[in-house]
Amino acid sequence: MPIIKIEEQRPRTADEKARLVDLLFSVLRQTLGVNPNELQARYQTFEPEDFYPPTGAGEYLGIEITLFAGRSLDVKRRLYERVVAEVAQARQVNPSRILVLLREEPLDNWGLHGGHAATDLKFDYAIAI
Repeated sequence: MPIIKIEEQRPRTADEKARLVDLLFSVLRQTLGVNPNELQARYQTFEPEDFYPPTGAGEYLGIEITLFAGRSLDVKRRLYERVVAEVAQARQVNPSRILVLLREEPLDNWGLHGGHAATDLKFDYAIAI
């Protein structure tokens, strides 16, 4: 049940936003094997006075991914590498200008599918990979 939050300063068209969300969903499906029906995203752009990237960062993109806890460090490394490589290529931005923040929540912190604790549900993909 990954939830993606994308933040940047530069305004984007609806098509540009959709392409980036689709790209990130594809990476999550390929790297983590998650069900595409459970992916969610939020996209937010900010005015220059409301967004403070690292000094001298120029174009900067923050990608936060919240998901169930349980993936190994090797899987997380592959996820970071793929997200940055694919986003940098698609957006023609320096990879060092992309931040990926992974937030892992235990299954008992998720209430979904009609108010059930995720720990009580079965998913059609592996979490502990």
